[in-house]
Amino acid sequence: MTTFAISSLSATIVFPILAPLFLSSTDSIISSSSPQYVRAILLGFFLASFPLAQFLLSPLIGEFADRKGRKQAFLITLMLEVIGYGLAAYGIMKLNLILLFLGRFITGLAAGNMSVCLATIVDLSPNEKTKVKYFSYGSAVVGVMFVLGPFIGGKLSDPTINPLFTKDFPMWIGTGLAVVNLMVMWTLFKETLEVKSEEAFHPMQALNNIALAFRTKQVRDLYIIYFFFLFSWNMIYQFIPALMVEIFSSTSSVIGDVSAMMGLVWILGTISLSFLIHTKLKIKNFLFFAFILFSFTAILIPIPHKLIFFLIIVSISVFFAGAMWPIFTGAISNAADQAIQGKVLGLSQSVQSLSMMLAPFLGGFFLQAHTSVPFAVSAISALIAAGLLTKTKSHLLQV
Repeated sequence: MTTFAISSLSATIVFPILAPLFLSSTDSIISSSSPQYVRAILLGFFLASFPLAQFLLSPLIGEFADRKGRKQAFLITLMLEVIGYGLAAYGIMKLNLILLFLGRFITGLAAGNMSVCLATIVDLSPNEKTKVKYFSYGSAVVGVMFVLGPFIGGKLSDPTINPLFTKDFPMWIGTGLAVVNLMVMWTLFKETLEVKSEEAFHPMQALNNIALAFRTKQVRDLYIIYFFFLFSWNMIYQFIPALMVEIFSSTSSVIGDVSAMMGLVWILGTISLSFLIHTKLKIKNFLFFAFILFSFTAILIPIPHKLIFFLIIVSISVFFAGAMWPIFTGAISNAADQAIQGKVLGLSQSVQSLSMMLAPFLGGFFLQAHTSVPFAVSAISALIAAGLLTKTKSHLLQV
């Protein structure tokens, strides 16, 4: 959990600076002569570079962790994380867009350790209900880091608080946290993998994993629903800062404050799930109503021009996302044997990365058309997930 927490913190601490870095008329890394639609599209490409790299490497790292152990996989990805954050920080400092993109891509490669974190949780779980509970704890840790990271990052990039707090400063903090994480893993982590996989290694595993997800009907249904959920969530999450810059002219500091609030609400959503799994309410019914409400709030997000109403709608949306994520993660883990948890969770990471890649890539074009379009698309995606959920008979969602 320590590695999970530090990785999440180092990732979220840079979140508030990204949208202003591309869209601000005064603080952008892009020339002031560039039109706004070019900035929006470049922001979409930039946000997509991280999940693209994650999509390519996560399944390989997951399979490597099944074959060689969790610790070796962690050490490789954490070394990449140090390099990626360092390059991105230097790119911002020197206003070099290429270095910034390269650093972000390498950091995405390092994010493959998320599937290893999840596989380690599975190693330590004696049964399926405990597994879901542990996943909810992991989700809560992410929520805590969503509180601390953006808040700290927003303040540390605000020169009105201290002249030393520039746009590159949070990236340097992220680099330092990655170094700490590497040292913690190197010295304190004890290997949790007891049975190593004997399956053949496939260098094109990311593509093989997507094909694998569609071979079994019940698992296929689960992954398709999961994809539309993640696409919907990522469209909201990635473009809320851009919306705040466009509508409220928000600074990095304000975006950090709002992101911290979202983290608190995510924790509340996760805590609600911990109580839910001990009741008689069917998980599938809960997911359906959560998708409907999530869709309704998504379409409303860009409408308010008063910040308080905007925050209320965003909070409702984040609450349901925080409750739904552990359900899917637990169901996906239940679809596989213990010996290939890294592989199947790498498959999950492939689906997640694909949605994270497509959402900002398409969202950048949507954003330049109108600020409300990404959120309308998010609402449609959530409704599609709800519709598919009513058709599936997968037992994997019956936690």
